Amino acid sequence: MSAREDDEPQDPGLHEKIDQMLTEARVILPGAQALLGFQLAIVISESFAKLPAGIKSMHGAALLFVALSIVLLIAPAAYHRIVYAGEDSEGFLRTGSRFVTLSTVPLALGVAADVFVVCTRIFTSDLVAGIAGLIVLALLIGLWHVLPLAVRRRRRPAAGRGAVERSWLRSH
Repeated sequence: MSAREDDEPQDPGLHEKIDQMLTEARVILPGAQALLGFQLAIVISESFAKLPAGIKSMHGAALLFVALSIVLLIAPAAYHRIVYAGEDSEGFLRTGSRFVTLSTVPLALGVAADVFVVCTRIFTSDLVAGIAGLIVLALLIGLWHVLPLAVRRRRRPAAGRGAVERSWLRSH
């Protein structure tokens, strides 16, 4: 058996795929919730009150992005329970996977926005803070979306790429 054959994914079955997708949401969720808690708590601090209005607005946007991420992470469980009565289906796997995948976009935006806010205090330069926020955003989107899609594309045989990519776009 070649190394390439060892690297081929095994189809675990619908139930395991759904369980894995819900587990992924449960793994991301506590971190997003903790971040939201810190974001909410900082608003009542004395030092927050002294920030310029634009920086406060950026923090508010970051808070909303993280809250949206949490909504998207919790949505698959509620959707599964209400729409499918907890039963496994390909439709739920597609929908739940979309929610979990999409949840990382506002999470990345929220983290990057608050990196900008914190860096304005550390460096006292909006330019440096902006660069730091953009670097964080690029790393998060790159590692969470761009790299996995690039690896997925490389793993597929050239002849089947178009169908696989169209399938991914339909399912995500």
